[in-house]
Amino acid sequence: MNEIEVQVVDWHTTEALRDIRRAVFIIEQQIPESLEWDSDDPVATHFLLTCDQEPVGTARLLDDGHIGRVAILQEWRGRNLGETLMLAVMEHAQALGMHTLLLSAQSYALEFYRRLGFQVCSAEYLEAGIAHYAMRRDNPCNDMPPIEFVSPGRFSIHNPQEAAAVTRELNLTWQLGEHRDLIEIDEQQTQDHLLWMLAQARRRVFIYAADQAVWLFNRREVIDAVEQLVARQPKARVQILLHEATKPFLQGHSLVNLMHRFPSLLQIRKQHPERLKGPQVYMLVDDSGVLMLPRSIRREGFIRYNSPDQVRRWQGTFEDLWASSQSDSAIRRFLL
Repeated sequence: MNEIEVQVVDWHTTEALRDIRRAVFIIEQQIPESLEWDSDDPVATHFLLTCDQEPVGTARLLDDGHIGRVAILQEWRGRNLGETLMLAVMEHAQALGMHTLLLSAQSYALEFYRRLGFQVCSAEYLEAGIAHYAMRRDNPCNDMPPIEFVSPGRFSIHNPQEAAAVTRELNLTWQLGEHRDLIEIDEQQTQDHLLWMLAQARRRVFIYAADQAVWLFNRREVIDAVEQLVARQPKARVQILLHEATKPFLQGHSLVNLMHRFPSLLQIRKQHPERLKGPQVYMLVDDSGVLMLPRSIRREGFIRYNSPDQVRRWQGTFEDLWASSQSDSAIRRFLL
């Protein structure tokens, strides 16, 4: 074994990626093919590890810092190639400004990922019938040794600007449970008030028809705010009800990734197809906060920080729909 390389390659034109994953996951681990291929593949950054130009390993990186589909062909294991591959992915992620890396590790691989600085951040859960743990690494790649990394330079990496977390100070003064004013909101104000209200949440958050406002709920800042809520309030519960589990809501970085990591704190379900789908999108926070977009096709509405009567009314509607809601195979998609 003379020459080891890790390259960023194009998903559409590099058949070796599919060959390796098919051999490791579908044939060796007996994972259903319908779970192996998903909507993240066309938009992920893919890595191919070669030894003397022979493809032997692969991995992918999502825009939200998730590393997945890490695979080394069986006959090439035991040569530290998995570590070489992971270090390349982590170094690439750091170059993109990703300060937190996430992955879903099969139980047998926990020690491997711990050696790379990842820590378990969930209870055991099953994916495709295999025990997994969510793992996380903050401030990655500070002490990684140099490795040989070659990019073919023949395509553009899908890395939209929105994927980078944007931090800004919210100069808002409204307090949850105190201010009774009805505040009219447009698109930018909706984003700011949603973050401000989530920052004050303590017990529960209900979100209706999040898939009808992907422009709002698939933003990195919102996902981070929900993650911070469940981290600081371990008794808090977040329930999200969708009209449909659509690709725009599921693909890339999304709240679904958080559900896989915090399944007991965050639940996402689909409304029963026979129930009437409301035209509105809304979020209810604790006993008093309501953010309402009366028509999902318009990015405007209102917010109230202290409206317990309105929260009780919409909460009753939400809980009634939730009682008949369904899980969805797309929501439970396989994340390795």
